[in-house]
Amino acid sequence: MSPSARSTRRALLALACSLACLSAAHAQPAPAAASQPAAKAGPAAAKPTAKPSAGKPSEGRPSEGKPSEGKPSASPLSPADRAYIERIGEVEALVDDEARCKGYPDLPDNQWLAGAAQGRCSLLRKPAWSLEQIDRLLGEKDGAAELDRRFAELLDQHYRVQAQREQIFRAFKAFDASARAGETAQRWLRASPRSAYARVAVASHYQTIGEDARGISAYSQVGDAQRQDMQSQFAKALPLYDQALELEPRLSVACVQQMAIGRHVSQELWQRASERCRAIDPDSYYVVYGRILASQPNWGGSMQALREAVEDARQRASRNPILGAVVGEAEGFPVSPISGAPMVAAELARVSKLAPSGTLMSYAARAYGQDGDHWRTFVYASQAVRFWPHNAEFRNLRATALMMLNIPGWAAIDLEQAVRDAPRDPDVRAQLIKVLTLAGRADDAIAQLQPLRALSPQEAARTRFFVCGQLAQGPQYGATAVRCVNELVAEAPEIYEATQMRAFVLLQARDPGAAAAIDAVLDWPDPDGSAHVRAAKERARMWKADLETNKAALPVR
Repeated sequence: MSPSARSTRRALLALACSLACLSAAHAQPAPAAASQPAAKAGPAAAKPTAKPSAGKPSEGRPSEGKPSEGKPSASPLSPADRAYIERIGEVEALVDDEARCKGYPDLPDNQWLAGAAQGRCSLLRKPAWSLEQIDRLLGEKDGAAELDRRFAELLDQHYRVQAQREQIFRAFKAFDASARAGETAQRWLRASPRSAYARVAVASHYQTIGEDARGISAYSQVGDAQRQDMQSQFAKALPLYDQALELEPRLSVACVQQMAIGRHVSQELWQRASERCRAIDPDSYYVVYGRILASQPNWGGSMQALREAVEDARQRASRNPILGAVVGEAEGFPVSPISGAPMVAAELARVSKLAPSGTLMSYAARAYGQDGDHWRTFVYASQAVRFWPHNAEFRNLRATALMMLNIPGWAAIDLEQAVRDAPRDPDVRAQLIKVLTLAGRADDAIAQLQPLRALSPQEAARTRFFVCGQLAQGPQYGATAVRCVNELVAEAPEIYEATQMRAFVLLQARDPGAAAAIDAVLDWPDPDGSAHVRAAKERARMWKADLETNKAALPVR
């Protein structure tokens, strides 16, 4: 068994144990509330002025598997529940996205059409040829002609062989926004100037650059420079798609990409491309789903148009089972947050059982998380991750549930992947740092602080305070804790709580700098006579007295 498989298996066993404890607690009366211990002399209660974002589980240590205060407790585990999570643990160790997806257990009690989930998993298959393989083939004699032949064969299989359905669309994913992808596509077109496939490769590169420029914000929030960049890239892509369709009328990838551009810039373009696609390839998932997206009211469509598009998909699913993945969209839209509706867990769970939609199941997971049902959050978030394994938001969602179930090890695995998928998202990286700290991997957490600081200095300061605060809870105060508080004060010298925390940790570690650190607390200016600062200074005097009179023993907190 590989190291990653072993770590996932250990996390699974811990999860099963925690959920079993939750189940037992659910069936028993809640114990009487214990009295709170008196406050200690250490700085554990101190908080920075700029606090971490509210509501994130990693702001503090999870509640040892107990439900959130005022929220319903997690559901009791049945034997089927246990078998379900055991199967997830087994397949999570698989590296290949498609194989992992196909090995997943389906959502319990679902009404999905036959073959819908497995078909949807096939859309996670790697492109038939990597950019490196394409580049290498183009360097061989008659390589461009061979590449054209291979793409033509894949297109033919798309129409004839269900196992290869939609893979011609996947093949062009290799031509992303990278400079190398653009160079390779242009090289192919120069070597094969009459190639429909080379034209789509070049156009796909331009289109991806344009979509990246637009981003995911509402169109009204896209800046003028970004909008101009998007439009210029789209303008280069569109005629290439037209030319490709003239050369190879069955190449529906071209009109599907035009539909996508039309959703951004022109209803007329979308309509024209949609009609062309439906004439060429009416059973394609990408053609049908493109119609469904454009029919949604938030894209200018209507519920009537959406229902008609979904019913069309249902009728075609017998010929292409992948279409079963979208038959819940009409019932899902009115209860999903994109419609403006409040998230109701029971309603989102109901529509999730109609079709294997990772997006709908992510909404259900969020709703259950708000209700404090962390077991069901885990179930639905796992299905969302199953179908969208590189969606950092869905990974973060499941990690949140795992933290609330007190399983930081597995949460760290999810967040490490989320950071790989969204390396410039400061919130995801901050969450990873907090979870690594709670998982007992403080050195790994601290190593992530510098990359976070490059993304967001303020978030890095808040996150470092969290890490140091956890390390300040002991019971051992080693070099890692000392380094953490020293760097914290160097980065945020204006935060009094940081100075106080540093004094406490250095005192506990018997660091040579402890006396000076305590003096820094005592010398802190307090022109307003803050009760908080006054209490902190009183603790610092106790620490100083202890340091001077009892240097051999550890101080009392």
